[in-house]
Amino acid sequence: MTERTKASLDLLYSISRELTEQLDLRELLQRVLQLTLEAVGAPAGSILVLDEHGEVTEGAIAYGGKVHDHSAEQLRDTYEQGLAGWVVENRQAVLIQDTSKDKRWLQKPDDKTDGASRSVISVPLLARENIVGALTLARRKPNGFSEEDLALATAIADQAGVAVSNAHLFRAEQERRRFASTLQEIARTISSTLDPTSVFEQVLEQLRRVIEYDSASVFLVNDDHLKPVAAFGFADIKEVLNHSLPIDEGGLGVEVFKAGKIMVVTDVQQESAWVERGRLQESGLIRGWIGAPLIVRDRVVGVLNVDSHRVGAYGLKDAELVSAFADQAATAVANAQLYGEIQRRVQSMTALTETARSVTASLDLDEVLQRITERTMDSLEVEAASLALIDEKTGELEFRVASGRGAEQVVGLRLMKGQGLAGWVVDHKEAVFVSDVQSDPRFHSKVDELIGYTTRVMASVPIQVQDKIIGVIEAINPRGDDLAPEQVELLRGIADLAGTAIVRAQLFKETQAARQRYASLFEDSIDTILITDLAGEITDANNRAETMLGLPRTELLGLDISNLHVMDKDFLSADLSELSLGETISYDSQVTNEQEGYLPVEVHVKKIDIGAVSFLQWILRDISERLELAKLRSDLTSMIFHDLRSPLGNIISSLELLKESLIGDDETVQSVLSIASRSSRRASRLVESLLDLDRLETDQAVLNKSETSIGALVAEAVEEVHPTAEAKGQLLRMELAPGLPKVLMDVDMVRRVLINLLENAIKFSRGGDLVQISVRQEGDHLQIAVKDSGVGISPRDQERIFEKFTRLGGQERPKGLGLGLAFCRLAVEAHEGKIWVESEEGKGSTFTFTLPV
Repeated sequence: MTERTKASLDLLYSISRELTEQLDLRELLQRVLQLTLEAVGAPAGSILVLDEHGEVTEGAIAYGGKVHDHSAEQLRDTYEQGLAGWVVENRQAVLIQDTSKDKRWLQKPDDKTDGASRSVISVPLLARENIVGALTLARRKPNGFSEEDLALATAIADQAGVAVSNAHLFRAEQERRRFASTLQEIARTISSTLDPTSVFEQVLEQLRRVIEYDSASVFLVNDDHLKPVAAFGFADIKEVLNHSLPIDEGGLGVEVFKAGKIMVVTDVQQESAWVERGRLQESGLIRGWIGAPLIVRDRVVGVLNVDSHRVGAYGLKDAELVSAFADQAATAVANAQLYGEIQRRVQSMTALTETARSVTASLDLDEVLQRITERTMDSLEVEAASLALIDEKTGELEFRVASGRGAEQVVGLRLMKGQGLAGWVVDHKEAVFVSDVQSDPRFHSKVDELIGYTTRVMASVPIQVQDKIIGVIEAINPRGDDLAPEQVELLRGIADLAGTAIVRAQLFKETQAARQRYASLFEDSIDTILITDLAGEITDANNRAETMLGLPRTELLGLDISNLHVMDKDFLSADLSELSLGETISYDSQVTNEQEGYLPVEVHVKKIDIGAVSFLQWILRDISERLELAKLRSDLTSMIFHDLRSPLGNIISSLELLKESLIGDDETVQSVLSIASRSSRRASRLVESLLDLDRLETDQAVLNKSETSIGALVAEAVEEVHPTAEAKGQLLRMELAPGLPKVLMDVDMVRRVLINLLENAIKFSRGGDLVQISVRQEGDHLQIAVKDSGVGISPRDQERIFEKFTRLGGQERPKGLGLGLAFCRLAVEAHEGKIWVESEEGKGSTFTFTLPV
């Protein structure tokens, strides 16, 4: 090993140790250059460092026996056009003994160094296979360097490359920490205030710590303009803040806003879109420019601008930094918007709560409506509010209440169906907001003309209950320029509350009216009404109860109902609470009257709910007159029976004897005798029916049953009524199923049933109609049906016609006593059969009864 080689190795070790201890990039570059020049004995040289994009970021130049830093601008041309650029691109070290003969060397006429260099060495700075810069050494004479100098310079460059890489990493880490610290400080500012303006000022101030700029500003969208909200670095801040950018006129900031992407401009003075800032005195100084969009929830809400007076001041790395700060500014906007929304929602909820408290404090409908409009005015800060309800009969909208200007003239006005904005809202079942009412064709201007008022802005919302629109609420002319969307939503909420409150007030009014009607009916009823709890203790009594029972109400209250009348245990259980809700139990009983003794009553007891509590309602109906009338009817029936039965029997016997005694075939005499016989027998059947009715009702009838052919009995009945049908021109038809069995029955009673049904069919049928009787077997019963095509019976009368003394009204219906069908029912039921009618008014009737086989 030669002395030179040993010295070189010692030098490399010393340089390596010294470089590894240096992390400041600028000082490192100066030291590398100085040590290298000393090692090779060169008077001049340079060193440059590249960033990850291949651009010169730092450098140092040595000449005149001194190392000069901050020489990146001077070295940029050397790198882009000279030998250093070739070395970096080709990753090769170069030794040039005469630069005048090598085109790779850039000749500079204005070179500030110690004169023209004739021999040079240029080597790349390598770090982990990456080129991080270039080192160049120069002598003024040709052939000034040897290969050993090149090898030594290359070795030093390798050491320097690693040191530069470490310094780069250290600087990047420092910048990252400083950037992170700056963002943290901004984040703390954002979290400590909800005023975006103060945050924007902090963003611009902190941005200057990580990127150099001459001025910066923040714009937020406001309607159709980008409005400046913060500015920094301008001589006249007020002028900047008063300068808005119309979105429809374009400009660099507008382009960033519309595209939603960051933009870097080398020289804005060369851009035609820079006219946007032309009105500002300082806009002519700006050259380099960055515009970053402020994005909140995927929506661009503004732009952050960074300005420099230097052309090409910013690159992609700067754009990334500005973009990060724009995100912080957008976060401030988002927080402010969110806070604003929360505040507005709180205000809306507070307004709704106060409205709900106000309108639910009363059950008077008119008062409720008035409170709704008053709360609408206060909550939405409008000049007037009105509320109209739909008239169910006409479909018109009637303005029931109004508050604010013109309120007195508005109340009582009516709009026809579909008229005006309110009518449109009802027809379409949706809210409407109009910012220029006078130009809207739906607006009904006559209301303004009537009250001398000008409606500018209106919100009209339907009042809806379930799926039904019952009215409209309107808010008119906000004190500001317009109604905000959240105010319209608040009006919707008030309308919902209004619907509930209105229905509640209406139901209360109807309930009160119903209670008054019930109280009136209760007190004025001609029947005694008592209310008891489920244990039978009287809780209320009407006026009639005092009269019937002979006790004042004060004494009746608290008495047990069982002490006032005899309860029928066949209908009522000992536990009265077992009655089903709405079920009515009826029975006859007697009540005790303090003055008159016992009174017969008909009792109706029913379980009812009053509020959430169950009670028993007792109706005691005086049936003294009914019982007296029933007794009178019974006495009359008995008198008729006893006074007419014997004479009728004598008349019938005499007629039969006379008919057989007469000699000759005088048809007129025979016809008269036949009519007299039929009429007598009919009167006799009526008398017998009266007697049987009483007996059957009291289960005292004695049936003389015998097995008889139903066919023969039907034939006898048809034969009996045939002359009457023939006289009316009606046709009688019998349909007897074959093989009918004999039936055990009271022949006389069943014969009268058949004759009654046939006579009714003939009586209620028109001339020329068909009356049909049919018999068939259905299982273990015979079914006998009498069908006519007469006037028919309504459904409401088909059950009661089988009751005693029931007669149907109508001019076309023949009159009668109302006993025939009552007898038929009792007679059939006495034979364990059933009887019913099927009929349709105007299309005839079919009476059917069954007899067990």
